[in-house]
Amino acid sequence: MQNNQGTRFDLADLNPGTWFEMGGGGRVCLRVCAGDDLRAIRKATVKKRAGFRNGTRIVYDDVDEDRQNEAIWDSCIVSWEKIFDKDGKPIPCTQEMKNLLMGKSIMFSSFIAASLKSLSAITEILVEELEKNG
Repeated sequence: MQNNQGTRFDLADLNPGTWFEMGGGGRVCLRVCAGDDLRAIRKATVKKRAGFRNGTRIVYDDVDEDRQNEAIWDSCIVSWEKIFDKDGKPIPCTQEMKNLLMGKSIMFSSFIAASLKSLSAITEILVEELEKNG
């Protein structure tokens, strides 16, 4: 008989997301942006540049912050349900709609920020528990 104690990982979905309920019945599935995702976003949105300051050559990061934020939002917002436009039509969970809502809706972006903060705290607690029990 195999001992089933230990930590298990779903290798097909290592960062699945967690659902958060919005007021009014909608809900959003969020995940913390994992290390590999952040590295890929950084690689796509940061370019090394060289210049001179006071006669000294310097190298600095030139960051496309808008593109970086949009990529992070796309990675962190996995899905949503029961999110509608003013006519009651479902808003599709596309990168374009994520960017629109995050960039223009204070209600939506505040909800996402608070939920991600909560998710980060939950993740930290789980990691601490795993380290204590490991």
